[in-house]
Formats: sequence, structure tokens, C-alpha cells
Amino acid sequence: MRKLLFIFAAFTFILFLSSCSSDKGLILFNSVPITQNNALHDQKVFKEGDKVYYLFIAPKKMNNDFIRVQVFKMTDKASFGGYEVVRTKDFRLMKDQRYYHTDYFTLYETGRYYLQVFSHDDFTRPLAFNDFYIK
Repeated sequence: MRKLLFIFAAFTFILFLSSCSSDKGLILFNSVPITQNNALHDQKVFKEGDKVYYLFIAPKKMNNDFIRVQVFKMTDKASFGGYEVVRTKDFRLMKDQRYYHTDYFTLYETGRYYLQVFSHDDFTRPLAFNDFYIK
């Protein structure tokens, strides 16, 4: 029951924020596991070694069984494009997760990072992306 309330609150928040753009999803970050009580407390700055919890909310129901979550770092030292891929992981979506996905990861280098989520049928256009910082 709590999951359903959480999902409903998250979708209400998305509809409020994305009234002008309905083709992009939303990614929220937090330093604690994301629940319905703290989902609207988006955090952008984390310390080295802290867990970075994220909540991806899809723009519409995902029909694909898998998504790819990718973290990359903006850097001047990268050999191509000004960014370096730090982490890529594929996740299988269960039936009750067709509108959202939540997980966490840990980073140990300071800098500006981006997280983006792709559907497995199109790796050229992310469903959502957002930036955060490790200080």
C-alpha cells in the first residue's frame, strides 16, 4: 500500500513539474533511501564515499523489460567529448516497476556527474538525465 501511495505522490509531482514537456522522465537524488516522506527533498551535493540514492520516474509506462542506468563524469582530462563513463548497469523491471526505478551507488572522486537512464530499445536518447556533485 505504501508503494502505491509513493508512486501516486511521485506521479503527481512529475505532472506538476513537467507540464510543458511530457517526453522526459525525472531523476531525484537523496543521501538516504527514497521514500514517500522524503521523495520531494531532492539533493544535489554529496560527500566522497556517501551512498547516492536515486529515483527515476518514467514519462510514461515502460514496455521494455530492461533499462540502462549510466553515470558519467564531466572532466577536462577525458579523451573524447569532455566526459568519462564511470558506471553503467542494466536493470530488469518487474511488473510493478514500469513507471519508476530506485537504487543507489557510491562514488569516491570529487566532480560534477550526470546520471542518465535509457530504455533498452533506444540507447541514443535518454529517458531522463540529471546532474549532481561529489565534494
